[in-house]
Amino acid sequence: MRPDFYRTLLSPWPWLVLAVGAVMPLLLPNYYLHILTVTLIYAALASAWNIVGGIAGQISLAHSLFVGAGAMLSSALLVKLGVNMWLGMLAAAAVSAVIGALVSFIDYRFRLGHLSFALITLAFAEMAEIYVIGTDFLGGASGLFLPRDTGDITQFQFGGGRGAYWVMLGMTALCILVNLAILTSPLGYNLRSMRDNENAAQAIGVGLLRNKTLAMTISAVLTSIIGTIYARYLTFADPYLLASPVLTIEIVLFATVGGLGSAIGPALGAFLLAPVGEILRGQLGDKLPGLHYFIYGLVVIGVILASPGGVWSFIKSLGRRRS
Repeated sequence: MRPDFYRTLLSPWPWLVLAVGAVMPLLLPNYYLHILTVTLIYAALASAWNIVGGIAGQISLAHSLFVGAGAMLSSALLVKLGVNMWLGMLAAAAVSAVIGALVSFIDYRFRLGHLSFALITLAFAEMAEIYVIGTDFLGGASGLFLPRDTGDITQFQFGGGRGAYWVMLGMTALCILVNLAILTSPLGYNLRSMRDNENAAQAIGVGLLRNKTLAMTISAVLTSIIGTIYARYLTFADPYLLASPVLTIEIVLFATVGGLGSAIGPALGAFLLAPVGEILRGQLGDKLPGLHYFIYGLVVIGVILASPGGVWSFIKSLGRRRS
């Protein structure tokens, strides 16, 4: 890894942000703590997706499959078989890694274009949702209720909203750190060269299958773990939320608005848009159905028009102008 990685870690700003984030549960009421926890979940998901979609340039729409695997499989193992959710999380992550490697092999074998890859991964996600809804072991259309959270960490319980928030804060920080480590490593150079021109990258010795598989596997495992934490936080594994391709569209939206290919951009996009969506839904959802979607759409359009390259790119350009 380049010195940039270590300079970032030694900089006081990331640690200051992390410290401020850590004290939020002591200051916020439960409603806003929930919004912030959901925001962290989306920030982590967007950062995990960025490894494939931003750095490697593979627009995968299959990540709801990995979220669903982490949430539904680990929950089913706990509820139906009594398997500890820590083990269920590892099993679901392993399944997600295998599926991610399979998707990468299909992409490599048939040399799919960006649009074809996006459509095929979307088809995988749709099939996964249908499979989950039609499988009794995974809860079917009714989903799965998890045991009450009593704070027993050995049973993958976090002790309520505050504990879940701190877990997700650490998971989000880990996802951003993994992005930074990849960007400053030979893997990051290989992925970006493949993103720009696969033929040229292969001509200079970049292994397409190995690098694509590695990127997708890392992204799938992180996404699956986040899905398990999300289900535990909700105490209900809902297939229409956790295995829906609509979830992937939201993840891609946050990553794109924040800035594709950067370590902090996708998380920044989630922190900008997710709270707006949650607050609008809570304040306007019952008063005039559909109005919150309309306002949210206007906000998204405004942000994209103001910073086409992403919010993080816009912030960096402001910094360069001042200097």
